[in-house]
Amino acid sequence: MILHIVAGNQPESPSVPYTHPSLETEGFIHCCFDHQADKVIKLFFPETGEIWGFEIDPEKLESELKVEPSSLGEDYPHIYGPINTEAFGKPIRLR
Repeated sequence: MILHIVAGNQPESPSVPYTHPSLETEGFIHCCFDHQADKVIKLFFPETGEIWGFEIDPEKLESELKVEPSSLGEDYPHIYGPINTEAFGKPIRLR
């Protein structure tokens, strides 16, 4: 499983294919592996408040998934297209 992290109140699992602004600006949706979640939250979501992670099942994902090097010095999963609803698990509260 991989995680897509979002901030705010408890989100609903999407009922339509999910996109994120980074898909348009960078060409992919940022994700992380479970063991990277704490680092991602500290770096990109330092403000207080709720943080949620959507588990995404790569086996059910219809868009291309690439694991690529990042500026953080680790490899991270990137999804090159919308995330289909069947690939989403329930949201998990991370903070």
